[in-house]
Amino acid sequence: MLINKWMVINSFNGMPGKDWKHGFCLELPHDPGDMSGLFLILQQLPPENPFAVLLSEQSGLAQEISESYIETIISLFFQPSYFLESDIPVIFLGSKTTVHSGFFERLSGKCMNQGLPVLILKANSAASIENSRNQVYEIRSPDVDYDAIIETWLSQYLGEKDPGEIHFLFRKDEPGLEEIFKKMQEKERELYNTRHYKIAELVYKKQKLVEKYKNELDLRVSVGESTQLYLGMQKKQTADNVEWYYHEYEILPAWYKRFGHIIKVLMGKRTFRSLFSDKVKKYKD
Repeated sequence: MLINKWMVINSFNGMPGKDWKHGFCLELPHDPGDMSGLFLILQQLPPENPFAVLLSEQSGLAQEISESYIETIISLFFQPSYFLESDIPVIFLGSKTTVHSGFFERLSGKCMNQGLPVLILKANSAASIENSRNQVYEIRSPDVDYDAIIETWLSQYLGEKDPGEIHFLFRKDEPGLEEIFKKMQEKERELYNTRHYKIAELVYKKQKLVEKYKNELDLRVSVGESTQLYLGMQKKQTADNVEWYYHEYEILPAWYKRFGHIIKVLMGKRTFRSLFSDKVKKYKD
């Protein structure tokens, strides 16, 4: 979707009701403890409720980060409901989050070792709309300038900067959250009827269609390369077999080969008369 909404939670035990048809941002603490229960819940999330990791000031990342914490984050990427943008797992970063130096380099390095890139999106305050590709906003009040956000997105697209999707982050413990969300929905209904939103939605769908075709083309190229590699390996194996036959069998003395034919006769696998004439059937059915 062009505009995504996320509920920020620190535990799936405190999830909102089934009426929430959007995503969840999980604040992952510095020491998450036993994750087995969490993985079980994540595997049961419906498609309309994707989730992503949020690294906030509550995560305690200003201190040295352990390797196990990084591995825990990466393991979440492989959950079926984890949120991907252009097939890349996304991590949200709070606007006031302080992260220990080298953390993102270590995280990215471990991800790339598994052939898995990662996208870090830093949140901004919705009070100030910045002209950047990153359109992630922490919502504290309903005073959101939708027009400015959509215009900024279109400006990024026209500037060929390939803007990502727009994300609104709501904290579950935010005072007056229900009223904030209600007023924003009213603003959204008005936004959907505006000309610039309809253009942005059309452009977004076109962008996603191009990504889909590109991914399909990349897959076909990859399959083609794999096929060529397989055929090359088969060709080499055949050549190796022929070379083995020549060196291991053809160079054997004639008496050794004849002795082998006599053994086949004794075992009943070859006719006796075939030893003396090529016109006779050699092998028994």
